[in-house]
Amino acid sequence: MIRLPSLRGLRRWLDVVPYVGLVVAILLGSWSFMRSEHYREETDILLMQSYEVQWRGSQIRERLANIVGLLRLSMATRQRQPQLSQEVGLLQFNMVALRNLQYIDHFLDPQDFARLDSSIQTIKTRILPNLGAAENDQETLDFLTDIQQDMFQVSGTTGAHSRTLNETAHIAENALRNMAIFVLALAAVIVVGVIIHQQSMMARRKDQQIRSFASLFAHMTRSRVAALALFIKSLRDGQAPDPELVAAASRAATELDDINNGLLKIAYSAKPSRTVALQSILDALSQDHGGRIQFDVPEEARAALVASPQFHLILDELIRNAEHAVAAAGKPESRVVLRARLTHRFPFGRRLVLEVIDNGLGMSAAVRAKATEPFFSMRAGSHVGLGLTGCAEMVKALGGRFRIDSAEGRGTSVRILYPLPRRDRPDQRAAA
Repeated sequence: MIRLPSLRGLRRWLDVVPYVGLVVAILLGSWSFMRSEHYREETDILLMQSYEVQWRGSQIRERLANIVGLLRLSMATRQRQPQLSQEVGLLQFNMVALRNLQYIDHFLDPQDFARLDSSIQTIKTRILPNLGAAENDQETLDFLTDIQQDMFQVSGTTGAHSRTLNETAHIAENALRNMAIFVLALAAVIVVGVIIHQQSMMARRKDQQIRSFASLFAHMTRSRVAALALFIKSLRDGQAPDPELVAAASRAATELDDINNGLLKIAYSAKPSRTVALQSILDALSQDHGGRIQFDVPEEARAALVASPQFHLILDELIRNAEHAVAAAGKPESRVVLRARLTHRFPFGRRLVLEVIDNGLGMSAAVRAKATEPFFSMRAGSHVGLGLTGCAEMVKALGGRFRIDSAEGRGTSVRILYPLPRRDRPDQRAAA
């Protein structure tokens, strides 16, 4: 059977999508800029190579023109020009240098390579040997004319290839630059989307907190209002009220007054609740429960900063539930453990993981599924604390996560995952 993801899990993944898109857009934009820079460097290299090839070609054409002029002068005056051999040597050197360039295959076609090789061979085997005999000057001049034609074709091919390579490199560079601009524009759109998404998340979280508060308030006042209602009903019967009803009504009135005072403090508080080191809450819990709790908390977790009143209420409620479950189980070796540790996980950052573990009665799967539902309690009317519902809602309001792992007859483990604030030390407002 295929298990479909829950709506909450799907929404959590959808919340991450804009940030993933933003990261991808930034990475793609950075890659485009780097590739654009790479193409620009390649274009500069191609330009330098093109200049080298064209300069060699111009040297060859210049030497050919000089040699032809000197040879014609020698034929006209019947006097061998002394620099003729030097010019032919320079011509051969430039042609061999052009042929041996490592990147020459980017600029010449196979036919041009054949022309260049043939010209070099002609200089080596025909022109240089003929320089010593004046009667062969006409033949040498014919060879030079053929070489000139071949070199003009080679130079034309070289220029055409140079322009093509440069234009191709410029097109690729411009294309990547345009892609980078598009990606940056896309990133800007995603940033706007993230801002809108954040505002939507804040509105949704505010609505969730209001709902959580309403559920928690109803859960905490329902049993007390019921006790007062029973007491009023007994008064209407005209009989003397039962002392137990009077005591229950008195407790309910006191507890409702405490709840009201707590809400007034929250409503008129100018600043949010202070944070304290977890160690101070552990000390208070140890005193409240007479040392019946086993603590498994390393030093770094003891120094973690948590919301003082909220976490004290949550942990106190979970420990009371655990003690009640252990007492009801009647096991000879009862155990209630409060365990804490710090985790470092990307992208969640530092989180405090708190666990309250007992070996009491445990819960069945059906009870565990209802454990955090409003108004559900395993202790009927005797329960006057937050309850698992209130704990879960309060943890959620603090930005954490609340998990229950339980098996009937084996005990219960309640886990809280709380993202730690980035401040380095506890708030000292109380001392001020």
